[in-house]
Amino acid sequence: MSLKMSEFHGIDPAHVTALAAAGIENTDDLMKIWSDKGQRAGLAARTGISEENFMRFAAMARLGRVKGMSLQNLDFLVAAGIDGPKRLFSYSAEALAKYLGAMVVEKKLTGTPPTTEEIAAWFANPRPGTNGAVSADAKPEADAKPEGAIVH
Repeated sequence: MSLKMSEFHGIDPAHVTALAAAGIENTDDLMKIWSDKGQRAGLAARTGISEENFMRFAAMARLGRVKGMSLQNLDFLVAAGIDGPKRLFSYSAEALAKYLGAMVVEKKLTGTPPTTEEIAAWFANPRPGTNGAVSADAKPEADAKPEGAIVH
């Protein structure tokens, strides 16, 4: 499922314009280029967008493919350290809601975190298509285990 870069909340419109000028209109375009480490530096140079921002955009693109995910939640999740489905599904819905609530305070995040009900909808179908995400019963990476995560 490809999403237009202009649909994402939290991406500066000037960045969307620079991405379009570089031939990146949607998440498929972004992930195709981003997955080639050799092209990353050139992309940053061509667009004037930092690699850090590209990492954030790629994380938002990966999360945006999760079934039931609201695009309004993407920037919030990435700011809280959730950078893709693998990390997202290392939590239970309840633990993730608790973690996000703690991140609001710790990182002084603005906006409203998703509700437990919204999060539960993501977990109802944890395979967001063909983006390579893991299922909800997969083991998280050892070094990426967040507090409150489920380890099977």
